Amino acid sequence: MIRQQVNLYTPELRPTRQRLHAGTAGALVGIVLLILVAVMAFGRWHNQTLEQQVERLEQQNRNLETAVATMADQVQARQPDPDLEASLARITETIARRQRLLERVEGLATHNHGGFSGRLSALARQVPEDLWLTAVRLQSLPSAMRLEGRTRAAELVPSYLARLGDEPAFVGETFGDFRLQRPDDEADHQWVEFRVATQPGEASGR
Repeated sequence: MIRQQVNLYTPELRPTRQRLHAGTAGALVGIVLLILVAVMAFGRWHNQTLEQQVERLEQQNRNLETAVATMADQVQARQPDPDLEASLARITETIARRQRLLERVEGLATHNHGGFSGRLSALARQVPEDLWLTAVRLQSLPSAMRLEGRTRAAELVPSYLARLGDEPAFVGETFGDFRLQRPDDEADHQWVEFRVATQPGEASGR
């Protein structure tokens, strides 16, 4: 048996090796380095941008949390407290009651000119000799007055009342009831007892 070998791998078909020049290699390395530097710079810039955005968002969140807390405090402060409202109502009622009492006391203590003290001073100041007051009744609401006393001379009573009319504390007052009588006791027969009042019936003691 005859064999024949044919070599098809000729030198023309072999791959040729091209040598890379130093300048070309350096240029390629430089390009690669530039690309790497650019990528790193872009990554760093991108990271800084993201960090700034995150910081802004965190600050906005903190501002919102502060605003919400402030609004919550305001809402809580505006909500009515039942205990506080009850206390306020009691205090208001106490103030109103004290004001009414004060007005009443002022009405009792101050009437026209000088109040009771002014009237009592005027009564004592205008009492003539030989005339004594044994009872004085002053009323504010409604205004009323009754005087009881005794004297040795009956004519001193109208004179005393006229002098009271000159006092500022009794300006405008008129005595509508007037009574004079002598005691039943013989020992006191020298005295004249009198009762005068600004309202009818007061002089009789009713």
